[in-house]
Amino acid sequence: MQDSPLDAESEVHLPVVKDHVYHCVCGYEYPVEPNRGGQCPFCLRRVSGEALQDAYEATVSLSSLQSSANDCEVDLAPKDSMSDQLFGHFKLEKQLGQGGMGAVYRALDTSLQRYVAVKVMRKRGEDSSKRVDDMLREAIAQARLNHPNVVTIYYVGRQQEEPFLAMELLPGPTLAERIRLQGSIPYPEAIQYGIQVASALRHATIFDLIHADIKPANLILAGEGRVKISDFGLARMEKGDGAGQANSLAGTPSYVAPELLRGGAYSIQSDMYALGVTLFEMVFARLPVALLGDTLQERLETLLAAQIEFPNPWPNAIPLEFKNLLQRLLARDPKERYSDYDQLLDALKAIAPVSTTAAGFAPRLMAYSVDQACLLAAMAPFAISIFGIQASGAESRQLLIPILAFASLIVPALYLFLIYKGWPSLGRYLFQLRIVEEHGLPPRREQLVPREVLRNAFAWFFPLALYISLQSVSVSKGIEYSLIAVLGLNSIALFLLGRRKALHDYLCHSNVVLAVNKSES
Repeated sequence: MQDSPLDAESEVHLPVVKDHVYHCVCGYEYPVEPNRGGQCPFCLRRVSGEALQDAYEATVSLSSLQSSANDCEVDLAPKDSMSDQLFGHFKLEKQLGQGGMGAVYRALDTSLQRYVAVKVMRKRGEDSSKRVDDMLREAIAQARLNHPNVVTIYYVGRQQEEPFLAMELLPGPTLAERIRLQGSIPYPEAIQYGIQVASALRHATIFDLIHADIKPANLILAGEGRVKISDFGLARMEKGDGAGQANSLAGTPSYVAPELLRGGAYSIQSDMYALGVTLFEMVFARLPVALLGDTLQERLETLLAAQIEFPNPWPNAIPLEFKNLLQRLLARDPKERYSDYDQLLDALKAIAPVSTTAAGFAPRLMAYSVDQACLLAAMAPFAISIFGIQASGAESRQLLIPILAFASLIVPALYLFLIYKGWPSLGRYLFQLRIVEEHGLPPRREQLVPREVLRNAFAWFFPLALYISLQSVSVSKGIEYSLIAVLGLNSIALFLLGRRKALHDYLCHSNVVLAVNKSES
């Protein structure tokens, strides 16, 4: 066994899976089964078979991570005091910001002639030195996360005694800056960001990583509608039992899960809690719990005792399902949150608004015509049989008329059953239309059925009017006039009110939109 996991060659390609030997981020090599993965006997970090299949190369400097007996301080002034200095083959140009652990600079990669972000770490004393080394090692782990919603780490090392890492330079800003400058983020956009973050965190779990500091300040906008997770500096290793290391507590108080404050272990559920706080803050531009008190201890006690401050009344523009999701993510007991990211992603996607491009008049008219024609054609045999019996005048067969009329109800009953089960009508399927509720979400089943009854009133009641006309012409005329009135009101609502909504859409709070693809019709 190696004396130290850091006694490695100065430049290696990570991860390396050769002849069933895996090179761990701690520097230790051990045999693995490609389909099952393995666990490092030195640092106990697990690697899954899925991670081995997706392994890719990322060059880092391992020997440069060895701690020095002489800890130095890197005091960074607000001005660009380190500009024009070389860190490896990265030339610092302009300071972009600084925090408790160092400063971030825009830098030129002189090797590839591209701009990157370089984070120079600040070291203060022995304890701080160990934390910096841990952060650098986790940055190596982050470099393996080949995911579109994770900031790419290019290089990790030291310049003499100054630790640094080079990473992808993004246009920004962070979501925290956007919320501070512009207020709340529109609900559809916020949900998409939540899906992206959950997807990235799920990807991290296959490499045994828990982020441990999810918050808007660590989510950077990377172009239109896309966000990336940065700063895995507090990342924790996930144990085989699903619990993370709990030997220390770090993070931002407002986003720390309650179980961590009670001495519990880090887990994917603690990251889910932080994501819940982040989603709340994105949509409502404030935190779910206001931290009160003069000391940190008093504020943390407030976090443990306070209840979530949901908007009251609930905003009409935001679906109530979002509140249900937040309540589960922000549950005090981690067992009440989602068991894995697959469940969370399913829940997020279920409340993600779809395209709200209103369908035009032509496809709606053609879809309606197809549905009416199909329903009338299905009911035609019953109507023909009834009129044939009536015309024959045979009294012995007159009893069959009510039986056939009752049997004809099978057609609308079957149609409504399929709609209730989520099937699109034939017309909507052919012309790629779909029904959404007022927030752009799939409508509830109990909402769809009355809508279809109103929409297909002509197909339902016209055969009934014909049957009743055999008994009472006046009643039949009344039904026919009512049908004409319904068709007229539908046409007025659809063509003259300017919102492309028929009468049944107004009554049932629904919209007809263009489906993105046929599977969504």
